Amino acid sequence: MRQLYFKQLHTSQSDKKSDQALVSLIVEHAKKVVAHPARPTHLKTESFLEKPDADLAIEETIEESPIVEGPENLLVQYQQEKPFSCVVILDTSSSMSGDKHLLASIAVAVLVLEVVSKDNALVVFASEAKTIKKLGVLEKPEETILRFLKHQPKGFTNLSAGLEEGLKQLKSHAARKRKVGLIATDGRSTEGGNPLKVASQFDFLVVLHLCGAGSDLEASQEIAQAGKGVCLQVEKFEDLPQRLYESLRMLSRR
Repeated sequence: MRQLYFKQLHTSQSDKKSDQALVSLIVEHAKKVVAHPARPTHLKTESFLEKPDADLAIEETIEESPIVEGPENLLVQYQQEKPFSCVVILDTSSSMSGDKHLLASIAVAVLVLEVVSKDNALVVFASEAKTIKKLGVLEKPEETILRFLKHQPKGFTNLSAGLEEGLKQLKSHAARKRKVGLIATDGRSTEGGNPLKVASQFDFLVVLHLCGAGSDLEASQEIAQAGKGVCLQVEKFEDLPQRLYESLRMLSRR
């Protein structure tokens, strides 16, 4: 996978077959991380007429209608997936090039495998921020992964811009009442405004702090606190896909 990634990186012309092969390898690696792709569920009660194939809820039916005159009085119960949407914000400044970018692509694959397409969004940031995958848009996981791979890291680190772009995605869908986000960063912001001001607009923000030389854990913790969320440390960059998966599972249960 690594050899193919760097071969594609230094190839001037796009090779569709090689692109597909690389994306397939990334997805296979991500599948090893995503142990439980099924979403959390909750028990829902509905009219028999709306869900005739569900299990009959006898106690609930009697409580609602002691005298059952017809099927319209019957209630049923079934497990329904809990609605969950999230925007993931990744640093693609120049310090995230090479192996780090490849590992981040596996984290992207974890996102698109774990959260259904219409409910996930992916934002990248360096000197400026860009949306790779919009919230509410249906597309194949492979398309999102390839688009991320084609967006090569460069520039400085504008944390504020990344958070603002993430908020823009969440605010574009009014039906999604809670603004939930996840950002992977080393805490250092080399340009742009104050990220704390933007982070405070999230309802819950998970900060995956990328440990390493020059990283600022205190700054990451302050961003998480401003976003009413939590800061989780990623000790080694190769742990990012696993930590992102764990974070998504945690968010889906909130």
